Amino acid sequence: MDKRTLIALLFACLLGFAYAALVTVFNWEVISQGQLPSAWLGPPLVGALAFAVPVYLVWFVVRRLVFRPARRISRDVRALLESRNADTEVTSPPHHALGDLPESVRSLALSLRSSRREVRSAMATATAQINEQKTWLEVILQGLTEGVLVCNRNHQMLLYNQSAVSILETPEAVGLGRPLFQVISRAPVMHTLDRLEWRRREAEGSGEDLSASFVCTDATATRMLQGRMSLILDPDGNTSAYLITLVDISSELEMMTQVDAVRRALTVDLRGGVANLRAAAETIEAHPDMPEEKRRQFDHVLRAESEELSRHVDELASVFRGHALGRYPMSDLLSTDLVNCVARRLEDLPEVKLVTVGQPLWIQGDSLSLVQVIERLLRHLVRFSRASTFYVETLLGDRRVYMDFSWQGPPVPSSALENWLDTSCGEELAHQSIREVLERHGIELWSQSCGRNGESLLRLPMIAPKRPQFLPEGDRLPPRPEFYDFGLMREHEGDPELAATPLDELTFVVFDCEMTGLDPMGGDEIISIAGVRVVKGRVLSGETFERLIHPGRPIPPASIRFHGITDDQVAGKPPVTEVLPQFKTFVGDAVMVAHNAAFDMKFISLKEKRCGVSFHNPVLDTLLLSVMVEDEDEDHSLDALIERYGIQITGRHTALGDAIATAHLLVTLVERLQSQGFKTFGEVMRSSNMAAQLRQRERSITHQNSSGSAAGA
Repeated sequence: MDKRTLIALLFACLLGFAYAALVTVFNWEVISQGQLPSAWLGPPLVGALAFAVPVYLVWFVVRRLVFRPARRISRDVRALLESRNADTEVTSPPHHALGDLPESVRSLALSLRSSRREVRSAMATATAQINEQKTWLEVILQGLTEGVLVCNRNHQMLLYNQSAVSILETPEAVGLGRPLFQVISRAPVMHTLDRLEWRRREAEGSGEDLSASFVCTDATATRMLQGRMSLILDPDGNTSAYLITLVDISSELEMMTQVDAVRRALTVDLRGGVANLRAAAETIEAHPDMPEEKRRQFDHVLRAESEELSRHVDELASVFRGHALGRYPMSDLLSTDLVNCVARRLEDLPEVKLVTVGQPLWIQGDSLSLVQVIERLLRHLVRFSRASTFYVETLLGDRRVYMDFSWQGPPVPSSALENWLDTSCGEELAHQSIREVLERHGIELWSQSCGRNGESLLRLPMIAPKRPQFLPEGDRLPPRPEFYDFGLMREHEGDPELAATPLDELTFVVFDCEMTGLDPMGGDEIISIAGVRVVKGRVLSGETFERLIHPGRPIPPASIRFHGITDDQVAGKPPVTEVLPQFKTFVGDAVMVAHNAAFDMKFISLKEKRCGVSFHNPVLDTLLLSVMVEDEDEDHSLDALIERYGIQITGRHTALGDAIATAHLLVTLVERLQSQGFKTFGEVMRSSNMAAQLRQRERSITHQNSSGSAAGA
C-alpha cells in the first residue's frame, strides 16, 4: 500500500470517527434507552462535514509545508549518499515549515561534498604515477604496427590496440569483454594454446620461452594473419591470460603465389621452348650442308620459339616490375613527408623552392634512400634547368603513384638522365648509385614536356602503398580510446545464469535512436542509431557505434527541428537492412539499455525480420530504474535526471550524445541500486518487474494512434 492510499484511509477513518461521535451525541437519549439512533442525517452529517473542512485544510498545509519539502530534501540526500560520483546539490525548498532543518541538511551536504572532493583529490594524487604509466602504455600500443590482443581464459578481450582494429576490419566486434573468436579463426588459436600449456607444464620453473607462432584467418576468411601467442602467468605460475600479436600477411602470400607462378614458368612452361631451340640449333650445327628448304624450316622453328620465349619473358617482367625487388624492407610513406625532408636537405640552396600542389598521396619505399635520391636528382635539375621553383605533385596511376617534379624550361635529355643515374648517393647509402636505389624500388624515371607554358617534368613512378589512399571520415578510429580493462582478467570461470550475475560484472550497450516520428506502426522510420559500451562501471568512450540511416521517406520538418537531421544528411546513407546487422554485431550478448527503452525497441523489433537479425538480449530501462531508486512522483525524464545528477552532455537530441549521457546515468543508478541492496541482475529485474513493464509499454506504443513528429527520447 502506497503512502497516498494510507493517508487517504487515515483521513477517512478520522472523518468516520467524527461522524460516529456526532451521531452518538445527537442520539444519546435514544441510545441510552437501548434503541438504535434515529437521527443519522441532519446535524450529525452537517457537523461531520464541517469537521472535515478544517481537517483537510490542516492536511493541505502540512502536505505543502512539511511533507513535500521533506520529500524533496530526502530525495536529494539519498541521491547524494547512494552515488559515489554524483555532486547533487541539496536545495532548500522556497516554502516550508521545517525551521532550520533544510539549512542544516544543506550545510551537512556541502560538507559531505567537500569531503568527497578532498578524497577524490587525494586519490588522484596517489594514482598520478599509475595514470602516467597508463598513458605510456596507450602511446606504445598505438605506435605498434602489429595488432595486439590480450585475452583471458574465457577468450574474452582484455586489451587491444588500434592496429588490431584496422587489421581485423571489424570495429563492431572488437571491444573489451568481446569474444575473440568472433574476429579470428578458433582452431589455430586453441591448438597453439594447447601446445604452450603443455610446454608450461613440462618445463615448469625452467624459464623456457612460452611463446609460439601460428597462422590464422579473420572471421570472414578473407585475410591471412600471422600471429604469435605468449602466455601470461599469475604469481602461482598458472596461465591467467595470453597475448596475441597479429600481422596481415595476405599481400605476402599473394606475392609468394606469383613467385611460385614464375618458378613454374621458368622450370616447366619455358622448358619445352628451350628444348626445341636447342634441338634445332644442334641439328643445324651437325648438318652444315643441309638443303636450303630444310634449312628454312629450321630457321622458322628458331624464330617462332624465340618469339614465344620473348613473349613469356615480357609477361613475367610486366607482372613483377617493381614488386618486392630483393625483398628490401619498405614502409608506407606520405608524399609530403618526403618533400619536406628533401627541402630541409636543400637549405644550402636558399634560392630553390619546392611547392607542393594537389592532394598528398601515400607511397611505399625506403624513406632514407628515396630522400637521398630525390635530393641528388633535384641538385642535377637545378644545374641543368637554372630554375629556382619546382612544383611537386603526386598522381594516382593504374598500378603506381606518380611523383612529378615540374619546372619552367626544357625536359632533360635521356643521355643526361643516364649520366645522373650513375652518380653516387653519398656515404649515408654506402656510395650506392642513383640507379641502384631506383632499381630497388622498381622506378624507371623519365622527363618530358608538360604541354603547358613551356613547362617540363621529371616523373618517378613510385610503388603503391599497402594501406588505402583515402580512409572515409566515418571509419577513422578515436585517437586515444580506452583500449583495455585488466579487471576482466578476474572474470569468473564459465557462464553463470544471467540472473545471478552481479550488476558490476555485466557488460552493457547503452543505445539511442532518432526517428522520423513517434508512430512505428504508422510508417515512421529510424534515421540514426548509436550506442556506447559500459564495462565494469566504465563508460568506454572509445567503443561507440554511430550510423545515419536512409529512411526511404522524407523527414518531417517538425522532426528536423527536434534532432537536426535533414534529408541531405541521410542522402546516400545505407538503409536499415545494412545498419541493423552491424549494430547487432556491436551489441553481441550485452545487456541493452535505453531511456524509455520500449520506444526504441519497438522500432527495432519491427525491423528484425526484414533485416535478418534478432535482438534477444535482456533490456534495462533507465527510466524504470530511476523510478526504483526515487519516488514515482518525481520527474524521470532524461533532461531532468541529467540535471539532477550533474551529468555533462554534449549533443543532446543526437543519438550518440543521448546514448553517452544515458550511459553515465546508468552508472549512477547502478551505484544507487547497489547501495539499496540490489546486487544481481535478477534482483533488479524481479523488483522492477521490468520485463512485464517493457512489454506493456510496447503494447501501448503499438496501440497508440498519435502521429507526433518528434524523434526518440
